[in-house]
This record gives sequence, C-alpha cells and structure tokens, in this order.
Amino acid sequence: MSLAERLSAPALRSLALATLFSLAGQSLSQDAYEDLQPAKALAVAPDRPQQVRAVAAGQPHDLAASVAARERCEAKAEADEACEIVRLNEERITTGREIRERVPDNRHPLFLWRFQRHDTVLYLAGSIHILKPSLYPLPPQLDAAFEQSDALVLEVDVAAIAPQEMQRRTLQYALLPAGQTLETVLPEALYSRLREHLGDYGMNPEMVSRAKPSLVMNQIVVSRLLTLGYLPDSGLESYFLSRRGERQILELENLDAQLKLLFNQPLETQVELLEETLDVADEIEPMLAGMLVAWLSGDDARFLELFKAQSGDSPLSRAFTRELLEDRNHTMAARIRDLLMVDPTDEPRTYFVLVGAAHLVGKEGIVPLLARHGITGQRVNSTDTLMETAQTP
Repeated sequence: MSLAERLSAPALRSLALATLFSLAGQSLSQDAYEDLQPAKALAVAPDRPQQVRAVAAGQPHDLAASVAARERCEAKAEADEACEIVRLNEERITTGREIRERVPDNRHPLFLWRFQRHDTVLYLAGSIHILKPSLYPLPPQLDAAFEQSDALVLEVDVAAIAPQEMQRRTLQYALLPAGQTLETVLPEALYSRLREHLGDYGMNPEMVSRAKPSLVMNQIVVSRLLTLGYLPDSGLESYFLSRRGERQILELENLDAQLKLLFNQPLETQVELLEETLDVADEIEPMLAGMLVAWLSGDDARFLELFKAQSGDSPLSRAFTRELLEDRNHTMAARIRDLLMVDPTDEPRTYFVLVGAAHLVGKEGIVPLLARHGITGQRVNSTDTLMETAQTP
C-alpha cells in the first residue's frame, strides 16, 4: 500500500502518520542543541522545562525528529504532564505559555455563545481542530457548557467511521483519474518544489503519485502541524468526544459533502492551492500562534485577518474559501435553527455545538446568519459563569 493510501484520511485521522516511525532520542542541554546535526528537535515539559527535556538529532527528516523528541520527553514526564516541541532545527516554536501570556487578563469574549428558546439551550463553540496539548486546560466556560449538555453536535463525527471505511470513501474522491499522475498534472517547477517539502516529512513523489493536488496539500499542512507539535488528538473535537459519556452525538453535515468540497475542486484550483500552501508552509508557525492568541482572546477581527492571510488571496483561493466557509455556514446555521425550533411542549434539551472557529467570524459567520433569522444569543465572556448568561427570549 502506498503512503498516499495510508495518509488518505482528513486531518482528524492524520495523527496516524506518527506511528509510521520507530524512533529513539537522547537528552542533553539546550546549549548543546546548537551543535547537533539536523533533522533535530527539542521537546520540554512546560511546567518543568529545565528538568524535563529531550532531543532527537540526526533524524532522517523533520517529522521524525519532532516525534522522537516528544516521545522521549513524554517517557521522562509525569503522567499528567504534556510535552511540547520548542525547537525544530533552528526554528523556535511558540510555546503554549507564550501564547497564553499574550491573552488579556481583563474581561474578554470567548468563542462561545449561548442560545435559548423556550426550555431548549444551545451552546455554540468555536473549535480548533488540531491543538497543542500545552494549551490545556481550556477556558472553564467551555467545560461548563459541555457538562450542562446532553447532546454533542459536530460538523461530522469522523470518529464514528472505521479507519478502513474512511480510507475507502476518501480514496473515491482523492485519487487522480487513471492515466494521470501528480507529475503530469503539476507544472515542472511546482513539482520540483513539492519534492523538497515531501522529504521534510518522510514522503517522496512516488508515494503520492496518484494523489490529487488537494490531498497532497492537506497532507503537507497536517504534516507541518504535526512537526510543530500540534496534534489532532488534542483538538477540541477529540477532547470532548473522549468525555462524551452517554451523550448523543449529532452532525451538522455529512462526510461525503466534506470530501467532495476538499477533493473535487477544479484541477486549476487544486494546483494553485498547493502552490500557495508551499509558499506559506515555513511561515505558518507564527501565523498559527497569532490565530490561537486571537481565539483565546475572542478577537474576531484579528482571527479572521490571520485566517485570510494563510488562505491565499487569488480569485481561485477566494472562491474556494467561500465554499469552505460562507457556503457551509448557511447549511450549518439552518441545522442549528432546526435544533432550536422545537415545540415548547417537547422535552427540554441542552446542545453543545462545536464548529471550526472560522465559521463564527465575519459578516456571513454562523452567529450573524442566525441573527438574521431572529435567533440571537449571548456571547460568553472570560469572567462569566454560565448562569449569569442565561435568559429566556
């Protein structure tokens, strides 16, 4: 089986990439790190960075170094400690502590809204799908909203789909037609650039030769995030699913619609998106750290600005972003309205709805779309308790 097939699932299953490597590491001081040979990475336990640290050096590629350093660090850390990557080759990685220190101490909004109609309550939260373990614990209002809920609502419940079925359905959309290869559909210069980037993550063109450019683009993004220490298992969906208990799981969309959107774009669009991804791959770390600061600060404008900056500004990129965000926002807002539009005699329910944070910002975000239909909620602030936000429209 080719690596393209093994890596065919969307981002929520891409952590499996780490299991492809059997790695070892060594421990030494940060000063000595400078003299080590790449590919290399340094991991620490955030609460004890001087005592718990691990290095992997001379690895075959960047992802191998990152995974090795983190696993070595975790072997030395306490059970409740999360290790994070702080250096990758010569690159300094923004730590969870540094991100938190940039969040205002004073009262500020969260990416969390509370809606109520009759006795039905719906909490709408903005998610980050792949996150640093060191950014936990979450704002307590998110946990409190979840604890009050009896149903968890996701864009798509990917965890409910067996890996083999996920692979089969993804490959229906993500492989090139017979007779085409990545080399034949990409411009020569772009294909040459891609070869270099694939090498950073232990891949080569032969492994992804049948993959559409959009699949390769997604794997480059996910691999880069994994290398920086951002893990799907630490994303909000995984976090809340692990605590679901007896809660019902509902969906706003379906998997096939998402796969069609990702992989059935015109080839011209896919090629341009891949090129733009390679353009920003080395700059994504500070942009992502800035987006996380904006997310934790409830700074909608800054979050949207940074999201657009890493999404590309060409006509084809803007058209794809509109399909990815605004068009889906209308679909998801309609589904959320349905959850709230219940008969007052029905049994009361409390929903915890989790969507990507980018779906909540901008003029066509889900919250403004709901308001246009007369459904207004209250935004939860960092100093609120959920009881203080409650009201009956």
